[in-house]
This record gives sequence, C-alpha cells and structure tokens, in this order.
Amino acid sequence: MGRLLAGCVALALGAACGDTRQPSAAPARSLCLTIAVPADVTGFFPNPPMADESYSYDVNWEILEGLVRFGSRLETVPTLAEGWVNPDELTYLFRLRPGLRFSDGQPLSASDVAASIRGAMERRWVNRDYLQAIETVRVVNPTTVEIRTRYPYPILLSKLPWGMVLPAAALDQDPVPVVGSGPYRLESWRPGEEFVLSKNRYFRGPGPYFERVRFLVVSDASARASGLLQGRYDIADALPPPQAAGLRGQDALRVFAGPGLRVLFLGLRVDRQPFSDARVREAVDLALDRGELIERAYDGRTEAAAQLVPPAVVGFHPGIGVTKPDPVRARALLAAAGHAKGLELRLDGPTNRYVNDGRILHEVARQLALVGIRATVNGLDKKEWFPLVLSGRSQIHLLGWQCQSAEAGQALDSIVHSRTQGLLGSANSTGVADGELDRLIEVAHRSGNAEQRALALQAAMARVAQLRPVLPLLVQAEGIAVSRRVEWTPPAHYALRVSEMRPAP
Repeated sequence: MGRLLAGCVALALGAACGDTRQPSAAPARSLCLTIAVPADVTGFFPNPPMADESYSYDVNWEILEGLVRFGSRLETVPTLAEGWVNPDELTYLFRLRPGLRFSDGQPLSASDVAASIRGAMERRWVNRDYLQAIETVRVVNPTTVEIRTRYPYPILLSKLPWGMVLPAAALDQDPVPVVGSGPYRLESWRPGEEFVLSKNRYFRGPGPYFERVRFLVVSDASARASGLLQGRYDIADALPPPQAAGLRGQDALRVFAGPGLRVLFLGLRVDRQPFSDARVREAVDLALDRGELIERAYDGRTEAAAQLVPPAVVGFHPGIGVTKPDPVRARALLAAAGHAKGLELRLDGPTNRYVNDGRILHEVARQLALVGIRATVNGLDKKEWFPLVLSGRSQIHLLGWQCQSAEAGQALDSIVHSRTQGLLGSANSTGVADGELDRLIEVAHRSGNAEQRALALQAAMARVAQLRPVLPLLVQAEGIAVSRRVEWTPPAHYALRVSEMRPAP
C-alpha cells in the first residue's frame, strides 16, 4: 500500500495521501484527497457482502455508472446514455455515448449494459429492487439499448442509476472484478481500515481533478475533527452536531451541517409476538419522546420524524404528525395486551452506521424502560448488523433510509412492501405483508401523472402510519467539514461526491 501511494503528495491540500501522520512540505507531483469517514463501505458492487446502503452506493458510483445518474439537485442526468426516447408507455430506447471504455481500456457497448441489468435480476444482486419493473433488456445495436417494463412505469429513469454497468464477459467470475466506467477506479481496499480510488485514465471527458482519493476509517468523531484541524485530513465526514459546531468559525474550514434526507426509525417484527399485537406496537410508539431523544442524541440539532421521508421528498404526507408521547396510555396498552409486568426485549442497532447511533439506541432503551419495556441494547458493527436485521432475526431494531431519488417510492418499495419473489421488499426487516399497502405502492408506480403519483405515495404513507411496522424517530443530523483548500458544496443528501471536488483556486 505504501508503495502505491508514496508518490501521491497533496501539498495543495496539506496532507500526503500515503501518510496522514504529518503534513507534507514536499513538492506536489499529483493531487490527492484524504477523507476521514466513520466506517468502511460494506463492499464493492456486485460482490457480497455489499448491502443496500446509500454510503456504499455513493462510493461505488464513483467507479461504476448506469445509463443516468443523480445531479446535485437529485435530478436524473445522462451518463452512459447521451439521450433516450420513450416510443410507448412500456418502451425506452437509450442511445449510448460514442467511444465509451471501461477503466481497463476495453470498450463498453450495449451488450454490457443489457448483461449487467439482467445480472441484477437473475443473480439477485443487491440492486434488484430498483430494477424490478424491467421485463426485458434488448441490444438493438452496439450503441442502442431497449428496455421494456412490465407495466407503465414513468419513474424508470429515477431507478436506472442503480443499474450499474460491468463488463459482460466478467459477470460469471467469482468475485466479479470491480471494473467500471466511472471517473475513478478501485486501486486498493483494506477492509475496516481504508480504500483508495485512483483516476480512471479512460474516463470520457476531462475526468476528476484529483489523481487519488484515500478514504480512512476513523471511528471516533472527535479524532476526525482534530485530524482535519491538524491537516492530516482534507475532509471529515459524518460529524455529530457537537463536533460540527466546534469547527464553525475556523477560518481554514467550511462546515456543512443540518438535517438531511435520511430518516431513522425503529423496525418492529410484526409477524411474530409481541409485535404482531397492534397494541404493543402503539405502546412502543407512545413511549417514545422524540423531542427528548433529539436533545440527548443530537443536542437538539435536527427534526423529529413523523414518517419514512422528510418534507423535501415527494410522497411526504403533510397530514401525518409526529406522535406525542403518552406513557400512561402506553402502559395501559401493554397491560391490555397481556404484558402488565412489562416486556424483555433485545434492541439491535449499528454502532458505526448512523450519526450517534449508539446514543440513539441507549436513549430509546431508557425511554422504553419508563413504561416497563426492558430493552437490552445490542450494538453491532454494521457488517454484522445488516445480515442480522435483513435475515429477519431481530424483533426490534434501529434502521435508517435515505431516498436518493427524492421520491418516497424508493423507501416504500424496499422497506414496507411485502417480499415478492425477490423483486420488492428486499429490505423488509419487519415481516409486514399488507395487501392494501402493496396495492397503494403499486398504484403509485403505475401512475403517469406526477400529482396522482404523489397522492398515491401519501396514501401509502398513511397506511404505514396506521399499521406501525416502523416507528419514525428523527431526521439524521448531517455534518461535513471541508478544508478551504477544497472547492465543493454537498448535494441535498450530503453524499461525498469526490469526482465533483476540485482544488480551490
């Protein structure tokens, strides 16, 4: 690793990419960016153990591309496709950019696009939910791909960023080589410690500004903040409110902080006791004081959540309010359900996935204890937590979701739609299977009118609030501190888009 990075000195950015212990004073031979992050990626697509996690996708999108991507306002913009037409309500024809190449120099054609999208469905890759409406993918010619959907699906474009394209010839290898057409390629990965991206020399256009980007796993938020101040890092990601606030006023830094698009919630296993009883689910909901949780976990610097998406996401229901705490009624509901002496539960959650997730878990457990629900906190590394939760082995757990498409269907499809032959519900960790909820979600999918689709999504949100398989808690407080030597403004969901970063003039 040291030999690979020894030449990457970031004089303009203050730190040598190969060694973050001392700021460098040597002449810069190539620009390198060093970013301190709280946790590693879960994997590199499409190989396990990559999970359906926004952070892992954001990193992978620097390496792998779909036909389109999300812009800074989360709109869909062309990437591999330079244009498309929609000749009928089921058919999309995508015209690829000329001269596309993978990072190994091999040409990228329509055959690679078609094989990669089919691979998601046939091999049950982690991205399959997003492509579930696709019925067929056909190569028209080397630069044209036809995609047909199983039903009218006007939101297909907002799902295609997840249709990441790999070389067709490599898909049968195990593991599949991580070879894409994005601005960067994967240079090295030491799981749990760091990974390094280097510039893709075959990327179309001018390519990214930085030759290499080094992501260092620094679990302690104070260490990320102090390392940034000392010049060891150029960016510190996922800073809790106290650390972000402590860096404000530093002339050498810019701090971006506030509620993002990710909602954190409790998932309750509704297909088994005790949460198959709606009274117990309501009791847990009423036991929680979201305002106090925010004060204790985030120093009051975010918003309580009433549903799976914040107001900025299409499908947010303005009529659903935040549940007001009522511990007296909570205890009465528990008694009526046969739990007058309380309940013993294990509360599962990650310790390195969400901002201050450990503090959230312990505060939730404290509040539940006040109504007689004794919850033992089981905090896990996210690489252990994802399999536990998604396999259905958790009664009650902390989970979060961020709609990168800025539409609530993304959350509804994965979290609360019933599991349907591997097409929908891949992140359904609660066992909820409600025919009316499924119907409302599918009505939203098929609606060609934006206003009607938003209303259908709102109706689905109302059904979720009625069923309570998930109990929204809060909107995650986001915080990123960036050296003024780096020119960049985060998108709406605070993703680290390193290919958009440049040295400040």
